[in-house]
Amino acid sequence: MKLSVSSGESGCGKSTTGMSLIRLINPTSGEIYFNNEDVLSLKYKELKAFRKDIQVIFQDPYSSLNPK
Repeated sequence: MKLSVSSGESGCGKSTTGMSLIRLINPTSGEIYFNNEDVLSLKYKELKAFRKDIQVIFQDPYSSLNPK
């Protein structure tokens, strides 16, 4: 298991980076690589499988966790 942490001041882009990583938003420029894989080129099925291995906890964890 690997753990990566993004920390910084409010407004520095932590949530935007997390949302871009799992493609909740698509960046207008640049590249995103994770484990040498181009995240922005993943097709729907590949992206779905990729998201199973990633967990992003946003600044308010209670609103981002699924209560199931």
